[in-house]
Amino acid sequence: MASSINFANIDETYPVAGQDNDSQGFRDNFQNIKNGLSTASSEITTLQEQSPSLLTDNDFNDKVISKAILKDTATQVVTDTISGETNVDFTSGHYRICIVDGEKPGVNTIVVTNWSPASSLTHMILDVRSNNTNQKLLNFSTPSGTIYTDSSNLDLSSNFDMTTTGARYFFELWSPTQGQDIFIRYLGEFTT
Repeated sequence: MASSINFANIDETYPVAGQDNDSQGFRDNFQNIKNGLSTASSEITTLQEQSPSLLTDNDFNDKVISKAILKDTATQVVTDTISGETNVDFTSGHYRICIVDGEKPGVNTIVVTNWSPASSLTHMILDVRSNNTNQKLLNFSTPSGTIYTDSSNLDLSSNFDMTTTGARYFFELWSPTQGQDIFIRYLGEFTT
């Protein structure tokens, strides 16, 4: 977008040296300079309020970024404690370390909230771990919607049993419908 600053109306040849100059010319030039500075101030304020910053985090307010090539980027990692039914807020980060501390026979339920806006795809990786060596039960829930699983990998009709000491259990979740349809794929159990 082009600047609206009008510098062409400033007469740089005024005043003329060695002659009597009309004071109206001074007033016109000062007014034109003032108008230009006012426009510059407004445009700079807009840039400061709306342009991305290299010094702080940026919130694009769900605006589309298109024709971008990303290089050397990463995903935010957030840690949650899962005990009983626990909300996991998507807006906090795409990669979640979930430390489960509710022990069997209690069930720990992950409820993902604040899915991405309409006409977009939410995608998350959950890295689920136990806080100790005791057995844990885990499942997933949605307040309103349907959970779909890859039947060859995981049956969520019963609770997922975390039995291996020190294991990390990985799940991939996505929803193209703001959490109305949630797809979960169990990626596997990882140990050292």
